[in-house]
Amino acid sequence: MTDKEIHYEVIWGQKARVKLAEMKPFKIDPKMVFRNSKSILSVKPHKKADDVANYPDFEFNGYYWIYINNVILVYDVLEEERKVLVDACYSALTGFALQIFYGEHDTDPL
Repeated sequence: MTDKEIHYEVIWGQKARVKLAEMKPFKIDPKMVFRNSKSILSVKPHKKADDVANYPDFEFNGYYWIYINNVILVYDVLEEERKVLVDACYSALTGFALQIFYGEHDTDPL
């Protein structure tokens, strides 16, 4: 990171923070995810995205998403304000995340 890079303020929405805290029983460290997201997304958030959400009837279509520490963060970038808004997060360990973000279906019957 150089001094000339544009830095963005990373802001977590309340619902996203609560959802992240609820993942603690599933061996996800909310503090680590929170800290890493602030560090990773503060510079070039567009380029850091794994992709843009695009799934039929998904609430966050058009939002960027990134995989950090077994959590998928869904965020929007406000260029003029230089802010990154984390609006949602999902455990990456679920069939829902596999389908929505990777377009795959969990076929393992366990």
